[in-house]
Amino acid sequence: MKRIYSLLALLISFTAIAQNNYRFSVDLTKCIDDKLTIELLTPAVSTSEVIYRLPKMVPGTYEIYDFGRFVSDFKVLDAQGNPLAFEHIDKNSWKISDAKKMAKITYRVEDTWDTDIKEKFVFEPGGSNFEADKNFMLNTHCLFGFFDEMLRTPYEINITHPANFYGTCSLTDVTYKGNMDTYHVPDYYQLQDAPMMYDVPDTTILNVGGAQIIISLYSPNKVTTSKFLAGKINEILVAQKEYLGGTLPIKKYAYLIYLTATTGGSGASGALEHSYSSMYFLPEIKEEQLAQTIRDVSAHEFFHIVTPLSIHAEQIGSFDYNNPQMSEHLWLYEGTTEYAAGLVQVKYGNMSVDDYLRIIENKMAGAAGYNDSLPFTVMSRECLTKYHSEYNNVYEKGALIGLCLDLKLRSLSNGKYGIQELMKDLSKTYGRTRSFKDDELFDQIVKLTYPEIGEFFKRYVAGSEPLPIAETLALAGIEFGGQSKEKEITLGGISIGLNPANNHLVIVNTANMDDFGKAMGYKEFDEIVKLNGKKLTLDNAQTVISAYMAKVKEGDHVTIIVKRKKSEKARAKKVKLSSKVFAVIPARKSNLVLSKNPTEKQMEVRNAWIGKH
Repeated sequence: MKRIYSLLALLISFTAIAQNNYRFSVDLTKCIDDKLTIELLTPAVSTSEVIYRLPKMVPGTYEIYDFGRFVSDFKVLDAQGNPLAFEHIDKNSWKISDAKKMAKITYRVEDTWDTDIKEKFVFEPGGSNFEADKNFMLNTHCLFGFFDEMLRTPYEINITHPANFYGTCSLTDVTYKGNMDTYHVPDYYQLQDAPMMYDVPDTTILNVGGAQIIISLYSPNKVTTSKFLAGKINEILVAQKEYLGGTLPIKKYAYLIYLTATTGGSGASGALEHSYSSMYFLPEIKEEQLAQTIRDVSAHEFFHIVTPLSIHAEQIGSFDYNNPQMSEHLWLYEGTTEYAAGLVQVKYGNMSVDDYLRIIENKMAGAAGYNDSLPFTVMSRECLTKYHSEYNNVYEKGALIGLCLDLKLRSLSNGKYGIQELMKDLSKTYGRTRSFKDDELFDQIVKLTYPEIGEFFKRYVAGSEPLPIAETLALAGIEFGGQSKEKEITLGGISIGLNPANNHLVIVNTANMDDFGKAMGYKEFDEIVKLNGKKLTLDNAQTVISAYMAKVKEGDHVTIIVKRKKSEKARAKKVKLSSKVFAVIPARKSNLVLSKNPTEKQMEVRNAWIGKH
């Protein structure tokens, strides 16, 4: 018996050493102190020294987060369980000596949502949440790593979970056995692109355009259900199906939605896109308000199935997780995606033309707070460093670039060709497995379209000229009207920008300040610190302000804390500004209206652009 046992042990040891995949295990029933233990049976390596890493950054975040910060108790063992030497060479990397003897790595991971680590907080949809017996939000890049030069090696992920839990994920090669789920993934790129949510299930499945759509919801106070949200999401999905030609270019997609009754550590809410799923962190607000938020956010996130899934640069296709390089085409990834998220709603009947024109106005007002002479390609390429404070302009000017490009194409083609058709053609030219070179994309688009588009890119995207908004909107019979006569609730008619010295939000212009803004007492160069007690930062401003505007009504009381200087050399002091909320006639000069007597050509472009209304 002893001899047979020794031989069996030798065979097991050999198997552990010789396997050709990563074999991870994690037990969700053993979450202690908000930490999970990760075990890895390592793939065979051919070198005497290897480096194991967790990502410094992942696609879609545009932030350096250093996910290795949350790892502790790192150990490397041989087949007999003996420790091997290693060196922790930076926040995310461990250099392992005697790597050919390596059989197992173990470590503990702390969740990012509830952490004592005081460095940069991870925006919740990009992080992890471990709530024993309640909910686990597992962004795979927070838990599982890779060896250098081995990102294309297959992965096996074994997750043990409570018996009443269900795991939602976009991955399709899954084996279920009791309370263990085993995921088989071709490589790290696809593993990192597939977040998971485990909890007691509230899940609804839709079938739209040939794709299975899973909506999985965690709502601690049961303010809504996945069935209700699925009905609202379905409206957008049907419109997006039509926008994309009648079918969806995927087989499965997962919405992982976590609702919270409290403010998260980032102070923000929102979502992070993936190729076949998106993860949401949103407040538990009234059901109908939540539905509109879900509709708006999901319209954007879902369109990432086009960019960057089917159209992406080399920097995305072979993403360097620990030395990330940025593409110069954020106008495409985020800008045209944000543009399409609004366009699809008006074009297919989920939004009125007036509401859509207000969206364009808001994009114009938002873009006014950024450096309009900075070439968008330059900002994109250096958005992690020199121009980080300009990044959020991708959702403002980036969307306007999409608008101008679309209308220019529609005009040149007599309405027959626009961004919808361009994205289809680019998807055929490239696709999931083929990346474009940054410096070749504009030329490729010109080949597919018109020489005039090359001039557009040269002047307004790679160049420093302001976008020709008025001239372009006129192509569809849209013009700037006079003073609006309808009252509405505003934040005061102020223009908000950024102080590049400290990345704080600052009031850059009060020229269009309305009566409510005057009642509040804003002054130019006020730095906005808090809105109704919620801290405002570069990362959360859009979310906090949008949530406030969605709920506020006349008669409410609003308080804004600003930092104000009495003179240029004086020290800034906090000042409390407050007023009862009342509706005003906006003082904006960018009121967009439909032309009263559009030409036949303008109507041709307009109808092809936003549909007949």
